[in-house]
Amino acid sequence: MEMKNQWDEDTRNDRLVAYLPVINKQSLERLEKCINKGNVGKMIIYTISEEESKLKKLGFTHEADMSGFFQGQSAKIYSFFPKETRKLSRTEKKNREVLQIVENNQSAPKAQWSNITFKSVEQSEVKKLAELYKRVFEVYPTDIFNPEYIKKAINTDYIFVLALENGSIIGAASAMKTGYGSAEITDCAVDPDARGKNILHGIILELEKQLINEGIFQVFSITRAISVGMNMTIKRLSYTFEGTLINNCIISTGYEDMNIWTKSLQK
Repeated sequence: MEMKNQWDEDTRNDRLVAYLPVINKQSLERLEKCINKGNVGKMIIYTISEEESKLKKLGFTHEADMSGFFQGQSAKIYSFFPKETRKLSRTEKKNREVLQIVENNQSAPKAQWSNITFKSVEQSEVKKLAELYKRVFEVYPTDIFNPEYIKKAINTDYIFVLALENGSIIGAASAMKTGYGSAEITDCAVDPDARGKNILHGIILELEKQLINEGIFQVFSITRAISVGMNMTIKRLSYTFEGTLINNCIISTGYEDMNIWTKSLQK
């Protein structure tokens, strides 16, 4: 199946993100134009290994890989920083410390889900889901504080799964289908009063089950590099670390570095 190029001019996060399984003449011209303008902080390109040399010639640097992203073929993630300040990580040392903690931890999570239900979100629950996200995040890269945004997402490329306890939403996450036979586990949130029960573990397992039912077998997660909890959760679910994206998007404290984790759902 032919894979189409996709472009996302993400003004919220001052970046251009492009998925380019084929880098043709028009693509190169568009990238050069963006570099010369210098009006975005970061350019992030997902491509395949056969196309890497074209990005290197433009001055892009390899930041991470993403196994199976393009219909089972690995994506190479290249970045260019028109704004020099965007290139400098504020948390490089902390990032390394978090990865060390996560890699050294061999303990399995203890599921505490006896009174918790995991289920797909319904339209009637969208407003309360948006309220959960407001409680958990001060700032977020997408518009998940807006119920209308969530409704639109559900009707397009997203699956949202909730964790319910006594009828209240205490956790949520989504799977965003990329259009390339892969999906991103994202929008992960747990109510501060419900933490410590490994709720996200259960939510992600339910998302994976639903993706398998839809014929999607390659998943990935882009986690905050400074978050021990989130990286630990993903690692315990057998995801593999494949690199760090510097100052990738805005979450809570401003631009943050994000880790790439991938997993195949095929037995």
